[in-house]
Amino acid sequence: MKKSYWIFACIALPLAAWIVSSPTNWALAGFWQWRRDGILVSGLIAFALCSACMVLATRWGWLERRLGGLDRMYLLHKGLGIAAAALVFTHWMAEQVPKWLVQAGWLTRPVRAGSGPGVQTWLDALRGPASSIGEWIAYLTLALVLIALTRWVPYHWFRRLHKVLPFAFLAMVFHAVVLLPRGLWLTPAGLMLAVCASAGTVAALVVLAGRIGQARRHTGTVAAVRALGDDALEVECAVNGKGLRHHAGQFVIARFAGSRDPHPFTIASGGTDPHRLRLCIKALGDDTRAFVRELTAGAPVALEGPYGRFDFQRSHGGDQVWIGAGIGITPFLARLEALAAHPALPRPARLYFCAPEAHPLAARVRALCRQAGVDCQLVDATRDGPLQLHHAMTPVDNHHRASLWFCGPQRFGDALERAWRAAGLRPSRFHREHFAFR
Repeated sequence: MKKSYWIFACIALPLAAWIVSSPTNWALAGFWQWRRDGILVSGLIAFALCSACMVLATRWGWLERRLGGLDRMYLLHKGLGIAAAALVFTHWMAEQVPKWLVQAGWLTRPVRAGSGPGVQTWLDALRGPASSIGEWIAYLTLALVLIALTRWVPYHWFRRLHKVLPFAFLAMVFHAVVLLPRGLWLTPAGLMLAVCASAGTVAALVVLAGRIGQARRHTGTVAAVRALGDDALEVECAVNGKGLRHHAGQFVIARFAGSRDPHPFTIASGGTDPHRLRLCIKALGDDTRAFVRELTAGAPVALEGPYGRFDFQRSHGGDQVWIGAGIGITPFLARLEALAAHPALPRPARLYFCAPEAHPLAARVRALCRQAGVDCQLVDATRDGPLQLHHAMTPVDNHHRASLWFCGPQRFGDALERAWRAAGLRPSRFHREHFAFR
């Protein structure tokens, strides 16, 4: 299912629950009743979106399989976060703007009804703190989304700021439970809030306990390091214990000794030996530049994975075309190794390696293609120009049954994907990883 469908579902379900639950006759309602309902429905939808974001942050394996890979989970997480921020802003403005208008003398606030007996009186005592907490949550949510979108804060600080969010969500649960009117608890809206609060609270506690990806954690050491030019490195890792079993094309989240943050890297080995895996690292940021300069054999490494659904399993019954650009050739290296070891596996129609003739991996790509029986074409952009979709699809008879598998720079992938859609080909047959997790 597309990211937009999930976001729509997370908005539509609480909205439908509210419509069924609201006792308001909107045709006869005045401004203050509309304002009250606007606050409640925007808050319910924002709460559902934040709960979904919290659940996605756990990296649970069953969710990754359902959503098509960890990269797509993070894209959905980002989309839900932006939608949640918009609803939080709407919720806050629906609360604040009428107050400002009353202070300006443009509106008159109606007389409030008295508190009811029992638990409602006790909850009323908490309404002030719950309202204040909600206001600070609004500030925090909007600030974090702006930081994520503008990218003016370095990634390692952005990641650390994100660790505040489980606490913010738990505060949001308190805000929602206290301020939801008692009459709505035994309605679909109350049930929706209870489900979201329960799921989000469990997820927040998992995150705070440091149990994200615990079942997929592995330790090991760097067994060998090989330079791939001036700005890239091939790292062979020896994995302890039972090893790390994976399919070609998947990736791990690796943290080397001395690095500030873990980073995702595609596995460049075919998975025949779970105790040995290779990673190709390109210097793209401060940490990865340090790896290229300083990483040596014997250094400890913590691995989490495997993740990802770029595993060449969804063939759709047609030919596959592979395009690897630069360091993006790594998942195809892993698959070529698997094909060489298992001759019965289906072969692609062609592999395009978009890189200069002198690329450090060019000789290995050609050798593996010969061993695996795969047609390979090296495309040097300075000599041949950038690879175009119509040229890439020439070895395929039926384009509508074929699938394209791409790994490489984001702009190149975006251009190919636009061309794919413009040609009327099914989007579900275009496969790529989205490593821009921020």
